[in-house]
Amino acid sequence: MANKEYLNVNELATLFGLNVQTLHYYDKIGILKPSYRDPKNGYRKYRFDQTYKLASIRYMRKLGYSIEAVRDFQDTKSPDEALKRLKERSAAIHAQWEEMMRIDHAILRKIQFIEDSKEGIDYENIQVVKYPERKYIPIGDEEELYAGESFYFYPTIVFYGEKSKEFGALLTDAIPEENAEIRTIPAGTYVVGYHKGAYEQIQDSFKRIKEWGQNLNLEDTILALNIIDQFVEQDNDNYSTRIEIRIADTK
Repeated sequence: MANKEYLNVNELATLFGLNVQTLHYYDKIGILKPSYRDPKNGYRKYRFDQTYKLASIRYMRKLGYSIEAVRDFQDTKSPDEALKRLKERSAAIHAQWEEMMRIDHAILRKIQFIEDSKEGIDYENIQVVKYPERKYIPIGDEEELYAGESFYFYPTIVFYGEKSKEFGALLTDAIPEENAEIRTIPAGTYVVGYHKGAYEQIQDSFKRIKEWGQNLNLEDTILALNIIDQFVEQDNDNYSTRIEIRIADTK
């Protein structure tokens, strides 16, 4: 094939592992026009040296450049300008890779938290559990919940007071995002039960658990940890929440 002066559209498409429609599209938008078109039948002919241009297009598409960016790149007049653009693309790809790794870490964190937590789910029984000190990122009230990243990247914990409701992101591994405020959930002994269903009915579970522990000097704040939530379950009747109420330290 290297000895041929011209390639038809099928030969060129086969050479690059493309379909013919892609070459027709490149012709239409002007980034790779055939050097000759038969006036009788409209068949496209490409000079063999146009394979270099198509190789450049394929290279840039594999690097993630848009068609418009490919068109701009073709207007580059010098190797220095081309290198500058490649360096910029490398930096962009690296940033995308870091973001994808961060998202992957969040997915793995979610999987691990659910797998570690779901074995203990017991909707019938209430128990007393000792927990070590835990850390979390404060988010704020419900109006502040959805705008930041912590809600999406960490398990959600909700602190219910008598007239308040504050959200946080539980840290289940070592390193949160930079400059995040970190607060502590104190170590101690907690009365623990589970709620199944929508959050709108969680007060019923609070009442049941508080009645069970009414003689245990329970603190006022109730902690609710979302285990099965909207990120993994579409039906809120199947949500699962762990409820914890700390037993106050005796003096």
